[in-house]
Amino acid sequence: MEKLIKNKQGFTLLELLFILIIISIMMSFALPVVHKDDFTMKQLVRKLALDFRWARNKAILDNQCYIFKIYSINPDSNQERIPYYFYIEKDGKEIIKRKGSYPANLILYKTQNYQPVTENYYDWIRFNSTATARASTIAFSRPENNSKKYAITINQLGRIKIEE
Repeated sequence: MEKLIKNKQGFTLLELLFILIIISIMMSFALPVVHKDDFTMKQLVRKLALDFRWARNKAILDNQCYIFKIYSINPDSNQERIPYYFYIEKDGKEIIKRKGSYPANLILYKTQNYQPVTENYYDWIRFNSTATARASTIAFSRPENNSKKYAITINQLGRIKIEE
């Protein structure tokens, strides 16, 4: 009988608990990295939507046309962020009213078909003093395949909508 018990192999309850604790500790470090990427992307899109709302309101209040320009590549290639800004045209010059930036590792898309921006910049979106806008969509995604796209759509009435 003793011979049968000695030949059986298995794990004690204490060993199983120890392994579960180690796995859960390792997962607690790996999971927040994935959620952090989603959080930073959502934060970027929300901030940009707030900037669009600001530009729409300023266009009405200042009785000016506010134009949005976003770069797809960084003009200064040494930086890790790519700029965007809102400007008005006065005497043939661009007068910048608000600036922002997004991480250089993101892909920028235009239109509702999510076409990548191939030009150096994209400046289609405009807010007029009559509260109307030139409708368009811009979106961001990570360079990995099948990564989620986060989009901001502006319709002709100037309504700003965030989409995932």
